[in-house]
Amino acid sequence: MRMASALLRSRKPQNEADVPFQEVLPLRLKNHVSGKTDKTSDVACLQEMAVLFSCLKTHDFNESLCAKEVGTFQRCYKVFLDKKMAKKETSSKGMLVAGKDLNYKQLNKVLKKYPTSAQN
Repeated sequence: MRMASALLRSRKPQNEADVPFQEVLPLRLKNHVSGKTDKTSDVACLQEMAVLFSCLKTHDFNESLCAKEVGTFQRCYKVFLDKKMAKKETSSKGMLVAGKDLNYKQLNKVLKKYPTSAQN
């Protein structure tokens, strides 16, 4: 064991010139993406929910004493649902919205517009 640790301490980093690059797969994008990882876990109003639960815990789960917190949570959740529905409508219509939050269908539409050429 001592011998291995002594060898590891004395090893120097590899020189990049000594390691040649070998292309295993072509270095270009495909013309489509899969929709496997398009499922997102939306966590909405986490802060408001924590405040509501702490209020309920301190008042022995009596909702009438935490009306302000319940209202705040419900408003936050309604805003979240409205935003989610608007996003769903734009994605179902197929409209491309500028930004980084494109789903796989919209990405495939963009990639169809600008396909990569087959390099041989």
